[in-house]
Amino acid sequence: MPLTMLSVGKEAIINSCRAKDATRKYLEGLGIVPGAEISIISEMGGNLIVSVKGSRLALSKGVASQLTVQI
Repeated sequence: MPLTMLSVGKEAIINSCRAKDATRKYLEGLGIVPGAEISIISEMGGNLIVSVKGSRLALSKGVASQLTVQI
């Protein structure tokens, strides 16, 4: 399911990223890679604050919808 469907406070494992190459490489540099654990800290207007590998990151709704996760 897309990351945008995950509820606040829930944790999931990243399956894949369907973003363009440049965006995918940028996300990989931030630690958003398949197999990494991700959780949603808060959501405002569809944009997300997530926690990955101990870091908090802001993701736009468009980028978050291109990440698929499994619970």
